[in-house]
This record gives sequence, structure tokens and C-alpha cells, in this order.
Amino acid sequence: MKEGWAIAGFAVLAWYVCLPETVVYHGSRVAHLPAKASRSLLETEVDRAADAFGLRRSVLRALVRVESAYNPSAVSRVGARGLSQVMPANAARCGIDAGKLWDPTHNLRCGAQILREELDQHGDLHKALTVYNCGRVKCAEGQRYASKVISLSKING
Repeated sequence: MKEGWAIAGFAVLAWYVCLPETVVYHGSRVAHLPAKASRSLLETEVDRAADAFGLRRSVLRALVRVESAYNPSAVSRVGARGLSQVMPANAARCGIDAGKLWDPTHNLRCGAQILREELDQHGDLHKALTVYNCGRVKCAEGQRYASKVISLSKING
């Protein structure tokens, strides 16, 4: 009988190892298990978030590159979290608990939603990115950030 369980366990493991990364990643997320994602999978998730909120993919990819260098565990000196560097207080703006900001998919979608809202409010990508970065339009650091993200999006666009 023990051999049967061992064979079944081996079969499940072999099946799991052969699954596409996206199935394993999202299955782990649904089961609330730690999910490690490759850069390629993270880029796919960035593109999905951009598409969901009507943003140019190259802009959201550049934002993530500048904000976190695609590190889902990144934390800024002021406490912003994850790939999109969303502040915990802004999680409610996206209708999620701040703890979900560690989930790359939730983080990307929240960051994309915030950028979309700022873009709709300000009507200009440079201003929207400036506000995304520092919370207001008149902010030298945010303006440099916006220029960097836009330049990077054009290079890699």
C-alpha cells in the first residue's frame, strides 16, 4: 500500500513540474502559497495589468523597472511595496488589503489602477507619473522620475 502512495506522490510531483509556469504561479496564488515568478512571467503580468487599465505596456514596464527593477519583494525607504512600489495606504484605493501588495499580480494591478486614475485626472502622462511618484504635480524628484520612466518606455517600447 505504501508503494501506491509513493507512486501517486511521484506522479503528482511530475505533473506539477511539467505544468506551464503560469498555471503553477496562479495556482499557488489561489491556494495562498508562496509563488516565485520568473522575469518573463512578471513581464506577462505587467502587460495584463497595462491592458486591463488601458495603459501602454511599455510605460508600465518602464515604471516597474524604475520602481523595483522587477523585484516583487522591494521596499522603498518610505515603505512602498512590491513591483509597482505601492504605498500601503494606497491599497484601499484599489480595494485590497495592504497585505496583498506582496502578491505581484495584485501589486501590478493596483499600480496600474493608480496610474490610470492619475492619468485620467491630469490628462498628461508626465504629470500622472509625477503624482504617482510623489503625490503632487509640483515635485522636482517626481518630475525627474516621470522623465526617466517616459524615456525608458520609448527606448524599450
